[in-house]
Amino acid sequence: MNKIKILCLFLAVILVLPVMASCTGSKITSTVTLTFRVPTEEVDEDGNVKYDVKFTDKITVEGTSNNKPNVLQAVQLAFAEYEIDYELSKDGTYIASAFGLMEQERTDAEKGYFDFWECKINGQLSDAGRQSVTEIYENDEIVFTWTSDYKTRQDTAAVQTTDPNADTTGIVHSDDTTVPVDSAEEVA
Repeated sequence: MNKIKILCLFLAVILVLPVMASCTGSKITSTVTLTFRVPTEEVDEDGNVKYDVKFTDKITVEGTSNNKPNVLQAVQLAFAEYEIDYELSKDGTYIASAFGLMEQERTDAEKGYFDFWECKINGQLSDAGRQSVTEIYENDEIVFTWTSDYKTRQDTAAVQTTDPNADTTGIVHSDDTTVPVDSAEEVA
């Protein structure tokens, strides 16, 4: 009887260990430099734009092998630590507002304008997508730059739309060249 209890306990441990190992994941930490900056009207002697740095600090972000540290986690951790107000996008995947600057879009007759916080990691735009899925690694430099840009509008006034329910009847032209004869003229 004692051997059966020991065998059952051994089997239970063998079954539970892989489940526990898959749930915990190994701990990963990334210490990164995080900077938020806004361009000024000034340029340096090489013609490069000067920036007003609003925030810069080294941040350590913890994650697991299943949930690796990402850009958004680093920003949220830093802003919580320094009590900086910010807003996320409607879908909660990137920084939409910080330091009193909020993303926006506007148009005129020819162009569409947009302002936003552009994020570069080690000088490169991420190809992973939103900040919530862009992984970060040890010693990465994350720089958010307030950016204003524009694109030519694709929906110009030259494109006209028609109402499919509009009345399109009017004069119907025919190829008939005969003239109807007046009945009084025929009798004469």
